[in-house]
Amino acid sequence: MSIMRWDPLGEISNLRNQMNRFFDQNFLRRGILAGEPYGPRVDLYQTDREVVATAELPGIQSKDDIEVTLTPDTLSLRGELKRFHDLEEDNVFHSERYYGSFSRTLPLPAEIKPEEARASLQSGLLEIRMPKTERSLKKAHRVPIQ
Repeated sequence: MSIMRWDPLGEISNLRNQMNRFFDQNFLRRGILAGEPYGPRVDLYQTDREVVATAELPGIQSKDDIEVTLTPDTLSLRGELKRFHDLEEDNVFHSERYYGSFSRTLPLPAEIKPEEARASLQSGLLEIRMPKTERSLKKAHRVPIQ
């Protein structure tokens, strides 16, 4: 029997690698770690006349893979990210990219006219411009200071 030198840093590194593999394989793929279904990252802001949403959709190849639904006070995005080619789970060494269906619904900061909204998809960014209703337009009133 030979005596081996104890390497505490090597054991910590090994433990970290095992934990990373465990979380990658068991939690991230099932969506448990995230706590909710995958949805695109969205910036939402308003101007005087409209509400604008910009969503990151990397990997979306066609506008047919996305569905945008509006009500006067909500924006819903649904779609599917598809793999370019099929892979067998046993052959995958490391996977962080998400594939599959997504859905996201956001409340809007002002009432909009859904029938007048327009959207464009360019380089993985979806921009949706939604005109505000007349009731939602801010009418500024200057208050005199005494």
